[in-house]
Amino acid sequence: MAAVTMRDLAAEAGYADGGLTPYFRNKDEILQAAFQCAFDNTKARAAAFIGDRGGLSALRQLCLEVVPLDGKRLQEACVVIAFTDRAQYDVRMAATYRTAVGQWRERMRMYLRQARVAGEITTGRPDALVVDMLQTTLVVFQTVAVAYPGMSAARQTEILDGLLGT
Repeated sequence: MAAVTMRDLAAEAGYADGGLTPYFRNKDEILQAAFQCAFDNTKARAAAFIGDRGGLSALRQLCLEVVPLDGKRLQEACVVIAFTDRAQYDVRMAATYRTAVGQWRERMRMYLRQARVAGEITTGRPDALVVDMLQTTLVVFQTVAVAYPGMSAARQTEILDGLLGT
């Protein structure tokens, strides 16, 4: 991402040099928009697949929409990883990332509470720990898919299901 110029991005998008400047002042604004788009797409997919379900079924589906199981989710993972890198030193991007992750974490907590009420979870492991474990696992899945591709969708699903089974 550091080497990409606005000119490169415009050319890739099919615009003339300077064609993106009416919409974005710099590539950080483009990355911010791409991250928001990836987050919104994941959120919409999860909502569509989860529907009225709750508990462990909903939690699993939410996680599966983040895990890079196909080309679209892998593309989103690439955006998230690039965004995370920039968020290390950009306060606005860091705030956007914290807000997005906070929303996922709250949904995870809600589904865990529902699962406990329904008797789907019998472990005494605190929900805060479970959420941390899931979030960490999802970030690792995205990072591995981008930096060290090759783990199959079936294997990723197997790992997630193994974690959820505990």
